[in-house]
Amino acid sequence: MMRLRSVIIFIMLLASGLTSLAGPVYVSSSTGLDTNSGLSPDNPVQTIASAMKLGKEVLLKSGDIFYGPAVCYGRTLSRYGDGPNPVVCGYKRIAGQRWKRVSLRIWRLDLLGDGFTGAGVSDEPSMLNNIGCIHEYDKDLVHGRKVQYRKDMKQDWDIWQVEEAHSDMDPAAFNAIYLYSKRNPNRMKLELSVGDAALRTDNAVVEGVDFVGFGFGISGGTNTQIRNCSIDAMGGMIQVGYPHFVCYGNGIEFYISRDMENCLVENCSVSRCYDAGMTIQGSGFEGATPKNIIIRHNVISHCCQGWEDFLRNGEGVVFEDCRFVNNIIIGSGDSGFGYADGRFKYCNVLGNNYAGDTGMIIENNIFVGGNFYCSGAFRGKYTSHNWKNNTCYLVPGSFVLSDYTGARDVLRVNNDNKDQIIQQYRTLTGDNTTEFILVEEDVPVLLAKMLTNDFFAN
Repeated sequence: MMRLRSVIIFIMLLASGLTSLAGPVYVSSSTGLDTNSGLSPDNPVQTIASAMKLGKEVLLKSGDIFYGPAVCYGRTLSRYGDGPNPVVCGYKRIAGQRWKRVSLRIWRLDLLGDGFTGAGVSDEPSMLNNIGCIHEYDKDLVHGRKVQYRKDMKQDWDIWQVEEAHSDMDPAAFNAIYLYSKRNPNRMKLELSVGDAALRTDNAVVEGVDFVGFGFGISGGTNTQIRNCSIDAMGGMIQVGYPHFVCYGNGIEFYISRDMENCLVENCSVSRCYDAGMTIQGSGFEGATPKNIIIRHNVISHCCQGWEDFLRNGEGVVFEDCRFVNNIIIGSGDSGFGYADGRFKYCNVLGNNYAGDTGMIIENNIFVGGNFYCSGAFRGKYTSHNWKNNTCYLVPGSFVLSDYTGARDVLRVNNDNKDQIIQQYRTLTGDNTTEFILVEEDVPVLLAKMLTNDFFAN
């Protein structure tokens, strides 16, 4: 009888625990402990990783900073309390005089040891030291153009780590970073973005959380909703194992390696990304298809590209009800870090789909500054979208169309040739609705005027 009673009590306690874990789990980096229950704001756990093991609704304390990458599978990640959004931060801050001069303008920084705070601090070799960018945190300026060969370091903020990044490489290859600088970097307040994705999701809801300073942005999985978030300073880490030297760099990416559907990104801000602010891309393996992925009511500013869709798709793999709609894209090509100058990937829209017309809907967006549309890297096809009623404000001399490499069909527009160039653009792309407006005033002045309008109301 006593043994039976003990079993009953154990089951009741277990059931009680399961009931409590069904509620929200509270997380605070400033006041929490991972030994806490996490079941109330007064008893929060400290880390996101611990909270994800305890419940399906994880709430981060407003105003707190959580260092390091996060994963959200089958969960909700949101916030609690008053104040600014909580921040998931990938910056590794340099403390002390850590830079060593190795030649006239080349400086070396060892990435191991205790001279750092923030994310990715370790005495052991780590792929997190595959650095993305350098951030002057007192001025909020983002820098860094990662070159493949050390000999190519020729201008301020060029950075170098490795020449080859094969799939079986030792993490110790990233134990240092080299910087070209005419100034002594020890006199600057610098931090480095660590080499990982800010967030990986699948079957998830993410709302009211900000992400800053990672070598890659948010990797969105199927059935993912991302709302009211800010994503800043993403990209620049080397893509280890890729056939040639290339760096990651997107703010929010839906990568199509399998069927992906029912995703939504809305009311977010994405800024200063090495590559695209937002993108749907991938290989379309075995007919994998993007379905019902909606990107709406977002502001994308100062990324290499504003929007990118890029499918290595065979015939029959198309975008099914995928929309980029009612967004504002500002200053594309001015990320502060990224590719070498002169790349024709600096544009508002990069469409690069192998099978040509894939049905991606680009509708009712406003583009301000930058170049407009780049496409056709591999197949020379420009009819990759269903364009509907977009508006583009361009400074004279900008291109409205280019092929990916800039080798042909570079259509630059100015006041004297506008009608001719726009007609050539429409003939090549099939886009008969985008309105192009040439502006002489500075883009910030124009933008200030635009933001007085309630663009997001419709």
